[in-house]
Amino acid sequence: MLKNHWKTVSRIERLADNSVVVAVFFFTYWLRDPLLSIANTYGLSVATTLKSLAPLEDYFVVLGFSLPIFNASLSALGAYRSMRLLSFWQLVRMALIASAVSFLCLGALLFILKIDLSRSFLGLFCGLCAIAIFLERQVVLALLRFFRARGKNFRNVLIAGTGEQAQRLYQEILSKPELGIRALGFVDLASPTNLSLPSFLQNSPGVRVSGGPTVALAAPMNGNTGLLPAPILATAQTFESALKRHAIDEVVFTEVNRYLGEIEELAQICTEEGIGVSLAADFFSLEILRSDISYFGDIPLIHYQQLPAEGSALVLKRMLDVVLSGVLLVLLSPSMIAVAIAIKLNSKGPVFFRQERVGLNGRTFTLLKFRSMVQDAEAQLAELRRYNEMKGPVFKMRRDPRVTSVGSFLRKYSIDELPQLLNVFRGDMSLVGPRPPLPEEVSLYRRKQRRRLSMRPGITCTWQVSGRNDIPDFEEWARMDLEYIDNWSLKRDVALLFQTIPAVFTGSGAR
Repeated sequence: MLKNHWKTVSRIERLADNSVVVAVFFFTYWLRDPLLSIANTYGLSVATTLKSLAPLEDYFVVLGFSLPIFNASLSALGAYRSMRLLSFWQLVRMALIASAVSFLCLGALLFILKIDLSRSFLGLFCGLCAIAIFLERQVVLALLRFFRARGKNFRNVLIAGTGEQAQRLYQEILSKPELGIRALGFVDLASPTNLSLPSFLQNSPGVRVSGGPTVALAAPMNGNTGLLPAPILATAQTFESALKRHAIDEVVFTEVNRYLGEIEELAQICTEEGIGVSLAADFFSLEILRSDISYFGDIPLIHYQQLPAEGSALVLKRMLDVVLSGVLLVLLSPSMIAVAIAIKLNSKGPVFFRQERVGLNGRTFTLLKFRSMVQDAEAQLAELRRYNEMKGPVFKMRRDPRVTSVGSFLRKYSIDELPQLLNVFRGDMSLVGPRPPLPEEVSLYRRKQRRRLSMRPGITCTWQVSGRNDIPDFEEWARMDLEYIDNWSLKRDVALLFQTIPAVFTGSGAR
Protein backbone atom coordinates (compact mmCIF):
# COMPACT_ATOMS: atom_id res chain seq x y z
CA MET A 1 0.00 0.00 0.00
CA LEU A 2 2.76 2.45 0.92
CA LYS A 3 4.50 1.81 -2.39
CA ASN A 4 1.26 1.97 -4.37
CA HIS A 5 0.22 5.31 -2.84
CA TRP A 6 3.63 6.84 -3.41
CA LYS A 7 3.63 5.55 -7.01
CA THR A 8 0.17 7.05 -7.53
CA VAL A 9 1.27 10.49 -6.29
CA SER A 10 4.43 10.32 -8.39
CA ARG A 11 2.53 9.28 -11.52
CA ILE A 12 0.02 12.10 -11.10
CA GLU A 13 2.88 14.58 -10.77
CA ARG A 14 4.62 13.18 -13.86
CA LEU A 15 1.38 13.35 -15.84
CA ALA A 16 0.85 16.95 -14.72
CA ASP A 17 4.43 17.91 -15.66
CA ASN A 18 4.14 16.33 -19.11
CA SER A 19 0.80 18.01 -19.67
CA VAL A 20 2.33 21.36 -18.71
CA VAL A 21 5.24 20.90 -21.14
CA VAL A 22 2.86 19.98 -24.00
CA ALA A 23 0.56 22.91 -23.24
CA VAL A 24 3.47 25.35 -23.00
CA PHE A 25 4.83 24.07 -26.33
CA PHE A 26 1.65 24.97 -28.21
CA PHE A 27 1.23 28.21 -26.26
CA THR A 28 4.82 29.24 -27.09
CA TYR A 29 4.29 28.58 -30.79
CA TRP A 30 1.12 30.66 -30.74
CA LEU A 31 2.70 33.44 -28.62
CA ARG A 32 6.08 33.91 -30.29
CA ASP A 33 5.01 35.62 -33.54
CA PRO A 34 2.55 38.01 -31.83
CA LEU A 35 5.35 38.99 -29.45
CA LEU A 36 7.56 39.60 -32.50
CA SER A 37 4.89 41.87 -34.01
CA ILE A 38 4.57 43.83 -30.76
CA ALA A 39 8.35 44.24 -30.60
CA ASN A 40 8.41 45.49 -34.20
CA THR A 41 5.63 47.94 -33.38
CA TYR A 42 7.76 49.48 -30.63
CA GLY A 43 10.83 49.56 -32.89
CA LEU A 44 12.97 47.06 -30.95
CA SER A 45 16.00 46.34 -33.11
CA VAL A 46 16.31 42.72 -31.98
CA ALA A 47 12.93 41.91 -33.52
CA THR A 48 14.10 42.87 -37.02
CA THR A 49 16.67 40.04 -36.99
CA LEU A 50 14.07 37.38 -36.14
CA LYS A 51 12.01 35.57 -38.75
CA SER A 52 8.54 34.10 -38.50
CA LEU A 53 8.37 30.52 -37.28
CA ALA A 54 8.33 27.53 -39.63
CA PRO A 55 5.16 25.37 -39.76
CA LEU A 56 4.12 23.80 -36.45
CA GLU A 57 4.90 20.24 -37.58
CA ASP A 58 8.57 21.17 -38.00
CA TYR A 59 8.71 21.93 -34.27
CA PHE A 60 7.27 18.60 -33.11
CA VAL A 61 10.86 17.31 -32.91
CA VAL A 62 11.40 19.82 -30.09
CA LEU A 63 8.39 18.44 -28.23
CA GLY A 64 9.59 14.86 -28.80
CA PHE A 65 13.01 15.62 -27.29
CA SER A 66 11.82 17.93 -24.52
CA LEU A 67 9.44 15.48 -22.81
CA PRO A 68 12.08 12.85 -21.87
CA ILE A 69 14.65 15.57 -21.09
CA PHE A 70 12.29 17.40 -18.72
CA ASN A 71 11.26 14.08 -17.12
CA ALA A 72 14.87 13.04 -16.52
CA SER A 73 15.88 16.50 -15.28
CA LEU A 74 13.01 16.79 -12.81
CA SER A 75 13.56 13.23 -11.57
CA ALA A 76 17.26 13.93 -10.98
CA LEU A 77 16.35 17.07 -9.04
CA GLY A 78 14.00 15.14 -6.74
CA ALA A 79 10.75 16.51 -8.15
CA TYR A 80 8.99 13.17 -7.70
CA ARG A 81 9.94 12.73 -4.07
CA SER A 82 8.12 14.37 -1.18
CA MET A 83 7.55 18.12 -1.61
CA ARG A 84 6.48 18.47 2.01
CA LEU A 85 9.65 20.21 3.19
CA LEU A 86 10.45 22.16 0.01
CA SER A 87 10.51 25.94 0.37
CA PHE A 88 9.31 28.51 -2.15
CA TRP A 89 12.86 29.16 -3.38
CA GLN A 90 13.68 25.47 -3.64
CA LEU A 91 10.72 25.02 -6.00
CA VAL A 92 11.91 28.04 -8.02
CA ARG A 93 15.43 26.60 -8.21
CA MET A 94 14.13 23.17 -9.27
CA ALA A 95 12.05 24.62 -12.12
CA LEU A 96 14.86 26.93 -13.33
CA ILE A 97 17.56 24.23 -13.32
CA ALA A 98 15.34 21.71 -15.13
CA SER A 99 14.51 24.30 -17.79
CA ALA A 100 18.14 25.42 -18.18
CA VAL A 101 19.35 21.81 -18.60
CA SER A 102 16.57 21.17 -21.12
CA PHE A 103 17.48 24.29 -23.09
CA LEU A 104 21.15 23.25 -23.28
CA CYS A 105 20.33 19.66 -24.25
CA LEU A 106 17.76 20.71 -26.86
CA GLY A 107 20.15 23.26 -28.38
CA ALA A 108 22.98 20.71 -28.49
CA LEU A 109 20.79 18.00 -30.05
CA LEU A 110 19.48 20.33 -32.74
CA PHE A 111 23.07 21.43 -33.46
CA ILE A 112 24.34 17.83 -33.75
CA LEU A 113 21.38 16.77 -35.95
CA LYS A 114 21.74 19.99 -38.03
CA ILE A 115 18.08 20.91 -37.54
CA ASP A 116 17.61 24.62 -38.15
CA LEU A 117 14.87 25.88 -35.83
CA SER A 118 14.36 29.18 -34.03
CA ARG A 119 16.60 29.54 -30.96
CA SER A 120 14.29 32.30 -29.71
CA PHE A 121 11.46 29.74 -29.73
CA LEU A 122 13.59 27.35 -27.64
CA GLY A 123 14.48 30.08 -25.16
CA LEU A 124 10.88 31.27 -24.80
CA PHE A 125 9.60 27.68 -24.56
CA CYS A 126 12.04 26.65 -21.79
CA GLY A 127 11.52 29.93 -19.92
CA LEU A 128 7.74 29.52 -19.93
CA CYS A 129 8.15 25.87 -18.88
CA ALA A 130 10.08 27.00 -15.80
CA ILE A 131 7.26 29.38 -14.83
CA ALA A 132 4.50 26.86 -15.57
CA ILE A 133 6.16 23.96 -13.72
CA PHE A 134 6.73 26.15 -10.67
CA LEU A 135 3.09 27.31 -10.66
CA GLU A 136 1.86 23.75 -11.14
CA ARG A 137 3.91 22.58 -8.14
CA GLN A 138 2.47 25.37 -6.03
CA VAL A 139 -1.05 24.30 -7.00
CA VAL A 140 -0.29 20.64 -6.19
CA LEU A 141 1.07 21.61 -2.78
CA ALA A 142 -1.98 23.75 -2.06
CA LEU A 143 -4.36 20.92 -3.03
CA LEU A 144 -2.47 18.35 -0.94
CA ARG A 145 -2.53 20.61 2.08
CA PHE A 146 -6.25 21.32 1.56
CA PHE A 147 -7.29 17.64 1.43
CA ARG A 148 -4.88 16.32 4.06
CA ALA A 149 -5.91 19.06 6.47
CA ARG A 150 -9.44 17.67 6.22
CA GLY A 151 -8.32 14.07 6.79
CA LYS A 152 -9.30 12.85 3.34
CA ASN A 153 -8.28 9.45 1.91
CA PHE A 154 -6.05 8.29 4.77
CA ARG A 155 -4.94 4.70 5.26
CA ASN A 156 -4.14 3.34 8.72
CA VAL A 157 -0.82 1.56 9.24
CA LEU A 158 0.46 -0.40 12.21
CA ILE A 159 4.25 -0.54 12.64
CA ALA A 160 5.45 -3.86 14.06
CA GLY A 161 8.66 -3.20 15.99
CA THR A 162 10.01 -0.47 18.23
CA GLY A 163 13.66 -0.26 17.16
CA GLU A 164 15.65 2.16 15.03
CA GLN A 165 14.12 0.95 11.78
CA ALA A 166 10.62 1.49 13.17
CA GLN A 167 11.68 5.01 14.16
CA ARG A 168 12.94 5.79 10.65
CA LEU A 169 9.73 4.48 9.13
CA TYR A 170 7.59 6.51 11.50
CA GLN A 171 9.55 9.67 10.74
CA GLU A 172 9.23 9.02 6.99
CA ILE A 173 5.46 8.70 7.33
CA LEU A 174 5.35 11.95 9.30
CA SER A 175 7.41 13.75 6.66
CA LYS A 176 5.21 12.61 3.76
CA PRO A 177 1.61 13.51 4.65
CA GLU A 178 0.77 13.71 0.93
CA LEU A 179 0.87 9.88 0.87
CA GLY A 180 -2.31 9.76 2.94
CA ILE A 181 -0.91 7.37 5.57
CA ARG A 182 -1.44 7.42 9.33
CA ALA A 183 0.78 5.41 11.65
CA LEU A 184 -1.75 4.42 14.34
CA GLY A 185 0.84 2.84 16.60
CA PHE A 186 3.49 0.22 17.27
CA VAL A 187 3.63 -3.46 18.12
CA ASP A 188 6.24 -4.37 20.73
CA LEU A 189 7.76 -7.59 19.38
CA ALA A 190 10.44 -7.76 22.08
CA SER A 191 8.31 -8.19 25.18
CA PRO A 192 4.87 -9.74 25.66
CA THR A 193 4.06 -7.60 28.70
CA ASN A 194 6.04 -4.35 28.45
CA LEU A 195 3.89 -1.58 27.07
CA SER A 196 6.32 1.24 27.88
CA LEU A 197 7.28 3.95 25.45
CA PRO A 198 10.10 2.96 23.04
CA SER A 199 13.47 4.46 23.99
CA PHE A 200 13.70 6.53 20.81
CA LEU A 201 10.43 8.27 21.73
CA GLN A 202 11.03 8.86 25.43
CA ASN A 203 12.76 12.23 25.08
CA SER A 204 11.06 13.36 21.87
CA PRO A 205 9.34 16.77 21.83
CA GLY A 206 5.56 16.60 21.84
CA VAL A 207 5.40 13.26 23.68
CA ARG A 208 3.01 12.83 26.55
CA VAL A 209 2.44 9.71 28.63
CA SER A 210 -1.16 8.91 29.39
CA GLY A 211 -2.44 6.94 32.32
CA GLY A 212 -3.25 3.28 32.04
CA PRO A 213 -1.57 0.58 29.95
CA THR A 214 -1.04 2.54 26.72
CA VAL A 215 1.32 5.33 25.84
CA ALA A 216 0.46 8.05 23.32
CA LEU A 217 2.76 10.11 21.13
CA ALA A 218 1.35 13.54 20.41
CA ALA A 219 2.74 15.06 17.20
CA PRO A 220 1.45 17.92 15.05
CA MET A 221 0.27 16.70 11.65
CA ASN A 222 0.82 18.78 8.55
CA GLY A 223 1.08 22.05 10.45
CA ASN A 224 -2.23 21.59 12.28
CA THR A 225 -2.87 21.82 15.99
CA GLY A 226 -4.42 18.35 15.88
CA LEU A 227 -2.52 15.39 17.34
CA LEU A 228 -1.36 12.24 15.58
CA PRO A 229 -1.73 9.31 18.02
CA ALA A 230 1.09 6.76 18.06
CA PRO A 231 0.50 4.34 20.97
CA ILE A 232 2.07 0.95 21.49
CA LEU A 233 -1.08 -0.96 20.69
CA ALA A 234 -0.02 -4.56 21.27
CA THR A 235 2.62 -7.18 21.92
CA ALA A 236 3.08 -10.30 19.81
CA GLN A 237 0.65 -12.11 22.14
CA THR A 238 -2.09 -9.46 21.91
CA PHE A 239 -1.54 -8.71 18.20
CA GLU A 240 -4.66 -10.49 16.88
CA SER A 241 -7.00 -8.78 19.34
CA ALA A 242 -5.46 -5.39 18.46
CA LEU A 243 -6.31 -5.96 14.79
CA LYS A 244 -9.93 -6.54 15.79
CA ARG A 245 -10.07 -3.42 18.02
CA HIS A 246 -8.59 -0.97 15.47
CA ALA A 247 -9.24 -0.18 11.82
CA ILE A 248 -5.92 -1.30 10.29
CA ASP A 249 -5.33 -1.32 6.54
CA GLU A 250 -1.76 -2.62 6.59
CA VAL A 251 0.93 -3.83 8.98
CA VAL A 252 4.57 -2.98 8.23
CA PHE A 253 7.02 -5.35 9.92
CA THR A 254 10.44 -3.95 10.83
CA GLU A 255 13.54 -5.68 12.30
CA VAL A 256 12.70 -8.73 10.16
CA ASN A 257 16.06 -10.46 10.67
CA ARG A 258 15.67 -10.27 14.46
CA TYR A 259 12.05 -11.45 14.83
CA LEU A 260 11.64 -13.67 11.78
CA GLY A 261 9.87 -16.46 13.68
CA GLU A 262 7.33 -14.15 15.31
CA ILE A 263 6.75 -12.19 12.10
CA GLU A 264 5.89 -15.31 10.10
CA GLU A 265 3.07 -16.15 12.53
CA LEU A 266 1.82 -12.54 12.77
CA ALA A 267 1.85 -12.12 8.99
CA GLN A 268 -0.30 -15.24 8.69
CA ILE A 269 -2.81 -13.65 11.11
CA CYS A 270 -2.90 -10.50 8.92
CA THR A 271 -3.54 -12.60 5.82
CA GLU A 272 -6.42 -14.40 7.47
CA GLU A 273 -7.86 -11.05 8.61
CA GLY A 274 -7.58 -9.61 5.07
CA ILE A 275 -5.03 -6.99 6.14
CA GLY A 276 -2.08 -6.05 3.92
CA VAL A 277 1.46 -6.98 4.95
CA SER A 278 4.76 -5.26 4.13
CA LEU A 279 8.27 -6.22 5.23
CA ALA A 280 10.93 -3.56 5.71
CA ALA A 281 13.62 -5.04 3.47
CA ASP A 282 16.62 -3.97 5.54
CA PHE A 283 17.94 -7.42 6.38
CA PHE A 284 21.62 -6.52 6.64
CA SER A 285 23.44 -3.63 8.31
CA LEU A 286 25.55 -2.47 5.35
CA GLU A 287 26.05 1.21 6.04
CA ILE A 288 27.57 2.33 2.73
CA LEU A 289 25.05 0.47 0.58
CA ARG A 290 21.60 1.50 -0.64
CA SER A 291 18.78 -1.00 -0.99
CA ASP A 292 15.98 -1.38 -3.49
CA ILE A 293 13.49 -4.08 -4.43
CA SER A 294 12.24 -5.47 -7.73
CA TYR A 295 10.47 -8.58 -8.98
CA PHE A 296 11.78 -11.35 -11.24
CA GLY A 297 8.51 -13.00 -12.21
CA ASP A 298 6.80 -13.43 -8.86
CA ILE A 299 10.07 -13.65 -6.88
CA PRO A 300 10.91 -10.47 -4.88
CA LEU A 301 14.59 -9.49 -5.11
CA ILE A 302 16.26 -7.09 -2.68
CA HIS A 303 19.18 -5.18 -4.18
CA TYR A 304 22.09 -3.69 -2.23
CA GLN A 305 24.27 -1.34 -4.21
CA GLN A 306 26.62 1.63 -3.92
CA LEU A 307 25.11 3.64 -6.75
CA PRO A 308 22.16 6.01 -6.32
CA ALA A 309 18.74 4.39 -6.35
CA GLU A 310 17.44 7.12 -8.67
CA GLY A 311 17.91 5.46 -12.06
CA SER A 312 16.57 8.59 -13.73
CA ALA A 313 19.54 10.58 -12.42
CA LEU A 314 21.94 8.05 -13.94
CA VAL A 315 19.98 8.22 -17.20
CA LEU A 316 20.35 12.00 -17.21
CA LYS A 317 24.08 11.63 -16.47
CA ARG A 318 24.40 9.40 -19.53
CA MET A 319 22.36 11.83 -21.66
CA LEU A 320 24.63 14.69 -20.67
CA ASP A 321 27.67 12.53 -21.46
CA VAL A 322 26.40 11.81 -24.96
CA VAL A 323 25.32 15.38 -25.71
CA LEU A 324 28.38 17.15 -24.29
CA SER A 325 30.92 14.68 -25.69
CA GLY A 326 29.27 14.89 -29.11
CA VAL A 327 29.28 18.69 -29.11
CA LEU A 328 32.90 18.84 -27.88
CA LEU A 329 34.06 16.37 -30.54
CA VAL A 330 32.53 18.56 -33.25
CA LEU A 331 33.86 21.84 -31.82
CA LEU A 332 37.35 20.50 -31.05
CA SER A 333 37.84 18.51 -34.26
CA PRO A 334 40.02 21.22 -35.95
CA SER A 335 42.28 21.39 -32.87
CA MET A 336 42.48 17.59 -32.68
CA ILE A 337 43.55 17.43 -36.34
CA ALA A 338 46.30 19.96 -35.60
CA VAL A 339 47.48 17.88 -32.63
CA ALA A 340 47.54 14.75 -34.79
CA ILE A 341 49.76 16.51 -37.35
CA ALA A 342 52.14 17.73 -34.60
CA ILE A 343 52.48 14.19 -33.21
CA LYS A 344 53.30 12.72 -36.65
CA LEU A 345 55.90 15.42 -37.32
CA ASN A 346 57.54 15.04 -33.90
CA SER A 347 58.15 11.29 -33.68
CA LYS A 348 57.56 7.96 -35.40
CA GLY A 349 54.49 5.96 -34.54
CA PRO A 350 50.70 6.16 -34.63
CA VAL A 351 48.75 9.27 -33.68
CA PHE A 352 46.61 7.43 -31.14
CA PHE A 353 47.74 5.33 -28.21
CA ARG A 354 45.39 2.42 -27.52
CA GLN A 355 45.47 0.59 -24.22
CA GLU A 356 43.27 -1.95 -22.49
CA ARG A 357 41.67 -0.49 -19.36
CA VAL A 358 39.17 -1.77 -16.80
CA GLY A 359 35.78 -0.10 -16.73
CA LEU A 360 32.38 -0.52 -15.10
CA ASN A 361 32.19 -3.64 -12.89
CA GLY A 362 35.41 -5.06 -14.35
CA ARG A 363 34.53 -4.82 -18.06
CA THR A 364 37.57 -4.12 -20.22
CA PHE A 365 37.63 -1.62 -23.07
CA THR A 366 40.17 0.08 -25.33
CA LEU A 367 41.07 3.54 -24.07
CA LEU A 368 42.12 6.15 -26.64
CA LYS A 369 44.70 8.87 -26.06
CA PHE A 370 46.91 11.01 -28.23
CA ARG A 371 50.34 9.32 -28.22
CA SER A 372 52.64 11.28 -25.92
CA MET A 373 55.48 8.73 -25.65
CA VAL A 374 57.93 7.02 -27.97
CA GLN A 375 56.65 4.10 -29.99
CA ASP A 376 58.12 1.31 -27.78
CA ALA A 377 57.15 2.92 -24.46
CA GLU A 378 55.39 -0.20 -23.12
CA ALA A 379 58.52 -2.32 -23.65
CA GLN A 380 60.59 0.12 -21.56
CA LEU A 381 58.17 0.16 -18.62
CA ALA A 382 59.72 -2.85 -16.82
CA GLU A 383 63.09 -1.11 -16.59
CA LEU A 384 61.53 2.06 -15.13
CA ARG A 385 59.37 0.41 -12.44
CA ARG A 386 61.99 1.08 -9.76
CA TYR A 387 61.61 4.83 -10.35
CA ASN A 388 57.86 4.81 -9.63
CA GLU A 389 56.91 7.87 -7.54
CA MET A 390 53.44 6.61 -6.57
CA LYS A 391 52.68 4.48 -3.51
CA GLY A 392 50.54 1.57 -4.62
CA PRO A 393 49.74 -0.25 -7.88
CA VAL A 394 49.81 2.86 -10.13
CA PHE A 395 52.99 3.88 -12.04
CA LYS A 396 53.80 7.61 -12.30
CA MET A 397 57.18 9.25 -12.93
CA ARG A 398 57.89 12.99 -12.97
CA ARG A 399 60.60 12.94 -15.67
CA ASP A 400 59.64 9.91 -17.70
CA PRO A 401 62.27 9.53 -20.47
CA ARG A 402 59.72 7.93 -22.77
CA VAL A 403 57.69 11.17 -23.13
CA THR A 404 58.30 13.11 -26.37
CA SER A 405 58.71 16.89 -26.54
CA VAL A 406 55.21 17.32 -28.03
CA GLY A 407 53.88 14.71 -25.62
CA SER A 408 55.17 16.67 -22.63
CA PHE A 409 53.08 19.68 -23.70
CA LEU A 410 50.03 17.52 -24.39
CA ARG A 411 50.24 15.89 -20.96
CA LYS A 412 50.76 19.12 -19.07
CA TYR A 413 47.46 20.53 -20.34
CA SER A 414 45.65 17.16 -20.58
CA ILE A 415 45.30 17.53 -24.37
CA ASP A 416 46.33 13.88 -24.76
CA GLU A 417 43.02 12.94 -23.03
CA LEU A 418 40.77 14.51 -25.70
CA PRO A 419 40.24 11.29 -27.74
CA GLN A 420 38.59 9.83 -24.64
CA LEU A 421 35.55 11.89 -25.64
CA LEU A 422 35.00 9.06 -28.15
CA ASN A 423 35.08 6.57 -25.25
CA VAL A 424 32.48 8.71 -23.47
CA PHE A 425 30.26 8.95 -26.55
CA ARG A 426 30.50 5.16 -27.01
CA GLY A 427 29.59 4.48 -23.38
CA ASP A 428 32.91 3.02 -22.18
CA MET A 429 33.48 6.07 -19.99
CA SER A 430 31.74 9.10 -18.51
CA LEU A 431 32.85 12.71 -18.38
CA VAL A 432 33.15 12.42 -14.58
CA GLY A 433 34.14 9.30 -12.67
CA PRO A 434 37.13 7.41 -11.24
CA ARG A 435 40.04 7.18 -13.69
CA PRO A 436 40.12 3.81 -15.55
CA PRO A 437 42.92 1.54 -14.24
CA LEU A 438 45.10 -1.00 -16.04
CA PRO A 439 44.23 -4.71 -15.55
CA GLU A 440 47.54 -5.33 -13.76
CA GLU A 441 46.78 -2.47 -11.37
CA VAL A 442 43.37 -3.94 -10.58
CA SER A 443 44.98 -7.30 -9.79
CA LEU A 444 46.87 -5.55 -6.95
CA TYR A 445 43.79 -3.82 -5.49
CA ARG A 446 42.67 -4.65 -2.00
CA ARG A 447 39.04 -5.79 -1.76
CA LYS A 448 37.69 -2.41 -0.69
CA GLN A 449 39.53 -0.63 -3.52
CA ARG A 450 37.75 -2.72 -6.15
CA ARG A 451 34.65 -0.67 -5.41
CA ARG A 452 36.25 2.01 -7.65
CA LEU A 453 34.98 -0.17 -10.51
CA SER A 454 31.33 0.11 -9.41
CA MET A 455 30.87 3.35 -11.37
CA ARG A 456 31.62 4.11 -15.01
CA PRO A 457 35.19 5.53 -15.25
CA GLY A 458 35.61 9.17 -16.21
CA ILE A 459 37.90 11.66 -17.91
CA THR A 460 37.98 13.81 -14.77
CA CYS A 461 37.47 13.07 -11.09
CA THR A 462 38.14 14.41 -7.61
CA TRP A 463 41.79 13.29 -7.80
CA GLN A 464 42.16 15.06 -11.14
CA VAL A 465 41.10 18.45 -9.75
CA SER A 466 42.92 18.01 -6.41
CA GLY A 467 46.48 18.07 -7.71
CA ARG A 468 46.59 14.75 -9.60
CA ASN A 469 50.15 13.40 -9.35
CA ASP A 470 50.94 15.78 -6.49
CA ILE A 471 49.00 13.18 -4.45
CA PRO A 472 51.50 10.28 -4.54
CA ASP A 473 49.60 7.88 -2.26
CA PHE A 474 47.18 5.61 -4.11
CA GLU A 475 45.34 5.00 -0.82
CA GLU A 476 44.36 8.68 -0.78
CA TRP A 477 43.43 8.57 -4.47
CA ALA A 478 41.19 5.53 -3.86
CA ARG A 479 39.65 7.20 -0.80
CA MET A 480 38.69 10.23 -2.94
CA ASP A 481 37.08 7.99 -5.54
CA LEU A 482 35.10 6.00 -2.98
CA GLU A 483 33.93 9.19 -1.30
CA TYR A 484 32.79 10.45 -4.73
CA ILE A 485 30.87 7.20 -5.40
CA ASP A 486 29.18 7.14 -1.98
CA ASN A 487 28.04 10.78 -2.30
CA TRP A 488 27.44 10.95 -6.03
CA SER A 489 25.01 13.50 -7.47
CA LEU A 490 24.56 15.34 -10.75
CA LYS A 491 25.27 18.60 -8.95
CA ARG A 492 28.65 17.25 -7.88
CA ASP A 493 29.46 16.13 -11.43
CA VAL A 494 28.76 19.62 -12.75
CA ALA A 495 30.95 21.14 -10.02
CA LEU A 496 33.85 18.80 -10.88
CA LEU A 497 33.55 19.68 -14.57
CA PHE A 498 33.86 23.38 -13.75
CA GLN A 499 36.78 22.69 -11.39
CA THR A 500 38.54 20.77 -14.17
CA ILE A 501 38.80 23.85 -16.39
CA PRO A 502 41.33 25.79 -14.23
CA ALA A 503 43.17 22.55 -13.39
CA VAL A 504 43.69 21.92 -17.12
CA PHE A 505 44.78 25.46 -17.99
CA THR A 506 47.28 25.63 -15.13
CA GLY A 507 48.58 22.11 -15.72
CA SER A 508 48.28 21.43 -11.99
CA GLY A 509 49.90 18.13 -10.95
CA ALA A 510 50.40 16.91 -14.54
CA ARG A 511 53.18 14.44 -15.42
